[in-house]
Amino acid sequence: MSDLAELLADCDARGIRLHPAGDGGLTIDAPRAALTPEMLARLKAHKADLLTLLRPVPDVALAPPTPTKPICRCGSTAWRDVKIHNGQSIRRDCGHCGRFLEFPVWYEKGTLQNEK
Repeated sequence: MSDLAELLADCDARGIRLHPAGDGGLTIDAPRAALTPEMLARLKAHKADLLTLLRPVPDVALAPPTPTKPICRCGSTAWRDVKIHNGQSIRRDCGHCGRFLEFPVWYEKGTLQNEK
């Protein structure tokens, strides 16, 4: 078993939960007795590997294409898709001003109009 796998197994056994922090750090949620100086040293030594493992990988295939002409009255070319109806429908809003643009998917019927 690799050092990283052993560290993760030890964290699981001690009730230590690890999360990537927004500032690029590592958030440790653990019982006080579980964080021994030895465990903290191991976590620090493997911090970069842990962050790589814990950070979600963005799904580039699901990113909508960037339009070349404005899609909103504010002149923005960016939008954000918001899932509604428990994810069955998608509401498209302007990425700059937040104004409603369209429903590209309504109850899983229809296709994304900008992906023709």
